[in-house]
Amino acid sequence: MQNGVTLSKRLVGFTGGAVDAAALHQGDRVIVLVTGRSSQARTMQLVVDDPLPAGFEIETVLGPDDAQNGPFKFLGQLSTASVQEARDDRYVATMNLAGKANFAFAYVARAVTPGEFLLPGAQARDMYRPALNARTAVGRTTISPGP
Repeated sequence: MQNGVTLSKRLVGFTGGAVDAAALHQGDRVIVLVTGRSSQARTMQLVVDDPLPAGFEIETVLGPDDAQNGPFKFLGQLSTASVQEARDDRYVATMNLAGKANFAFAYVARAVTPGEFLLPGAQARDMYRPALNARTAVGRTTISPGP
């Protein structure tokens, strides 16, 4: 679903390749990359909210310097957030997004609990005009017991 903002979410490995959410093992680390674009001509105060699936924990959030000068150059350019938080149950970021501009945020998550879980979709919205929003699809993830 999208209205005025586009949004996508994908799981990426530490070499830049796609990760299959249905084939994870306990202890696996993945990069969650949330990207999108404003189709509005004006600046918006954007909030991105990505709930974690049960069985996952956020290890760290990644910033622009990690993708430009660090080991995550394959992610491309990451946005500078006004606020970027790794909460117990979700990742949240806010920024002033210029009109018709792209954004990208990333964080590292670890699969910690074996089981089959719902993989919630991410959401992005204008804080002051909530009708301008987007959501990604909901999926499933499986975490197999570790060795």
